[in-house]
Amino acid sequence: MKKFIFGCILLSSSSLASALTLDVQRSIFSETLDLQDQKQWEKANKQMDNLANYPLTYLTQYNYMNANIADVSDKEVLSFLQSNKNKAVSDDLQRTYLFYLAKEKRWANFLKVRNVMPNDPTLQCYYLQASISQGQGKQVWPEAQQIWLSETGLPTACGNVYEYYEDNNILTQADIWQRFQLAYNKDKPTLMRSLARKLNNAEQQALAKQLISLHKKPSNISNSRLFNSRKAESFPFAVHSIKRLAKRDIDKAMQIFSKLDKKVNFTDDEAKEIKVQFATTIVQGRKTWLFSWLDKELQALDNTSLIEQRIRYAIKLEDWKNIEHWIQKLPEDKRNSTSWSYWQARVLERKGQSKKAIDLYKEVATHRSYHGFLAAEKLGINFPFNADSIEEKQGSLSSLSKELILIEELIFHQLNQQAKQQWIRLLNRQSPELQQQLGLYAFTKGWAHLSVLASINSKSWNALNIRFPSAKPELFIKEAKKYDLEETYIYAITRRESSFDEHAKSPVGASGYMQLMPRTAKETARKINLKEYKKVDQLNQGKVNVQLGTAYFNSLLKYYKGNRLLATAAYNAGPNRVDKWFSPNKKQGKKGIKMDSWVESIPYYETRAYVKSILVYNVIYQHMLDKPLKFLEQKELLGSY
Repeated sequence: MKKFIFGCILLSSSSLASALTLDVQRSIFSETLDLQDQKQWEKANKQMDNLANYPLTYLTQYNYMNANIADVSDKEVLSFLQSNKNKAVSDDLQRTYLFYLAKEKRWANFLKVRNVMPNDPTLQCYYLQASISQGQGKQVWPEAQQIWLSETGLPTACGNVYEYYEDNNILTQADIWQRFQLAYNKDKPTLMRSLARKLNNAEQQALAKQLISLHKKPSNISNSRLFNSRKAESFPFAVHSIKRLAKRDIDKAMQIFSKLDKKVNFTDDEAKEIKVQFATTIVQGRKTWLFSWLDKELQALDNTSLIEQRIRYAIKLEDWKNIEHWIQKLPEDKRNSTSWSYWQARVLERKGQSKKAIDLYKEVATHRSYHGFLAAEKLGINFPFNADSIEEKQGSLSSLSKELILIEELIFHQLNQQAKQQWIRLLNRQSPELQQQLGLYAFTKGWAHLSVLASINSKSWNALNIRFPSAKPELFIKEAKKYDLEETYIYAITRRESSFDEHAKSPVGASGYMQLMPRTAKETARKINLKEYKKVDQLNQGKVNVQLGTAYFNSLLKYYKGNRLLATAAYNAGPNRVDKWFSPNKKQGKKGIKMDSWVESIPYYETRAYVKSILVYNVIYQHMLDKPLKFLEQKELLGSY
């Protein structure tokens, strides 16, 4: 491997302090953090005197100010924010201080610290409250109205704000009714009930009550007279009411739409919105008895996503006539995309037009993608990597040396989230060329997840050396060998799951390199007798996570008799779902479908994309690590699904 220099950014004790070595400063910093964790602020402050030149001194200052915010002056906060405006913690300190000022109702000070609308919903309310207190209520009404006319619930902090606007006749009954309609269309019944209580007009109150009842039971639309006239105040609720019913009872919704349309003559846009929902329900719910209606209406709806879903249903049935028909109905750019070009080639192959099929496969095989690799495999030609590796430009990062030293120190102290936030801030201020150089720098330092972030920020899709780093090879190789697996495949899963962020956590609770759910981790630890695994926090330890993740994937592979496609889909969506997708044909005594048809017809977009990505990433890692290249096993390629 080429040795990278980046000599201008070598971290040495002389670059940090003249009196203390780097090791001593690191030790003092760690001791200071420990003292602060124990709330021994006086001792910690004395320790901080020895850290004047250490890059992370600002963190000890932040910790003190954040924990003792009531004892900090505006001047001190503003001074810290100004001095550390490029530090991730500056936003956190500002947020803490704003909440404190709001609690103390120090509204003038609030506006001194933040004189524009914040992003946090509660702070937005406090900003409006502060503005009102300073006689600027009318000036900020457009911002307040924008928040009001959203379908989300308002934080408690907004109560006084909108009371002021109601009391001063700035917030009108029309605004309340408009928000009620938004809440109805976004299915927010609690918000609807709250708004209904604000209505002054008895007729509107009665109407709101009827609409809330209808929202709860959409089938009652057939007995309702709410939508018998376009002039009715309730008519704007008609479209969503029919769409909502369609999700529960498509047949009844279609009957009601037809009946109402004769009375009120829905506009083209209204009819289209309703029909798109009908089509979505039909194709996603596999309502086959309504496919004649779907096929008749689909083209006129001009909805590419629905046409693609219709094609995938045809692929699931290997209905080549409809595959060809609906691909031709796609917009030209979509029709000529790599994925649908591949399926056009499959149609041509099926029709016996081999030369045309081969020519199209050759075109598809020039793209580094799932379908490109499939086409290359069919043709028996080399996989198209189209790599454009980033080369070091010496001296290019010299002006960023202080920030890179800071990030290195954060990583040394395992302050990983702060290191990631600081890295993103650094990337966001650079040109694409410097972002690429930063990605290469991160790669050489072994900061795999930061390397990936740089490749994404710079849109360097062909820079495989920074897009696909291989972190902790000794760990991944060891765990893969334990189960006779390819380490490249485990790398591929990790790259897709977390981009090698050891501390990644998903909104649903999956953690670490291989994004394991706590329950899955616990069950797997029991099965492999991993006694050292005792608590969920350990999933953020690379070794434990890869041990459990590799073992879990191996268990899925065994369950699916070595078929990586099925095991990979199950890793993402769970084996129960995959069993439903895999077995219907066989349960009915029918012959299964081809491998590519099965992958293309996976009903969940996320899982479909996941399987495709893992297969491609595996080959890329094989290429990067000089391993033999293999996209699919013969049993996977030729199997019946």
